[in-house]
Amino acid sequence: MEHIRVTSKGSVGKSILLVLILGAVFFAAVKLINLDMQKFYERLENVPVVLSRMMAVDFSIVPDALLNIVTSLALALLTLVVAVFLAMFLSFLAASNIAPNRYLAIFIKGFFAIIRSVPSLVWGLMVIASLGFGNVSGFVAILISAVGYLTKTFTASIEETGSEIIEAMKATGASWFKIIYHGLIPLCITAFVAWITVCFETNVSESIGLGIIGVGGIGLLLTQAINTYNYAQTTTIVIMICLLMVVLELVMTKMKNKIKFGNS
Repeated sequence: MEHIRVTSKGSVGKSILLVLILGAVFFAAVKLINLDMQKFYERLENVPVVLSRMMAVDFSIVPDALLNIVTSLALALLTLVVAVFLAMFLSFLAASNIAPNRYLAIFIKGFFAIIRSVPSLVWGLMVIASLGFGNVSGFVAILISAVGYLTKTFTASIEETGSEIIEAMKATGASWFKIIYHGLIPLCITAFVAWITVCFETNVSESIGLGIIGVGGIGLLLTQAINTYNYAQTTTIVIMICLLMVVLELVMTKMKNKIKFGNS
């Protein structure tokens, strides 16, 4: 009983210490970013004014918005196709249970860990500084992020595959390519498709977000409406983007459910 009490007191002490540390970190963060709450409250009176102006819609922008949505979708789809092929190749080189070279696998994982640590918006700014504004810069920026994401997820899916199958195929004298084609791909394809659908949704979101910094598509049209204080057009474009993402989510969910049902 004594031992239990001591452990309990120790746990309580650690919990209190953790709360104090988190509290100190929180207040240090507030102090660091210098939150001016007075200015925040003063500006709150502008919110009803802006919201009232955004209660209108401008249907004249719909045709242009639809065209730009198609551009954003095309950009997302094109980057996805290229990223899938690149990530598929790289993931089989990086997966520890099938990698032909251990050091190459470590290098690929480390390299793409660095790639994933940088937000796509930063990649976009770097690419625009090199290639200028336009869809080409958006393609390169989204492709970098998509390859990093898919390489990681594909590699994890391959590594989760039972090593018994790989060992059994190696015992029969199967080559590295045959093990991948006949052994691993049929087992991993469902997981791959699930990750691909998630990546497509992310690509669409990123293609919209990158419009803020000069990449084409619906994001650029939204930025132009905001910069000219055209509240009706801004509201219309935002509504269309929301509808696009809802429809996309429904379609992707239905696809994933069909894949699961087909493999059950």
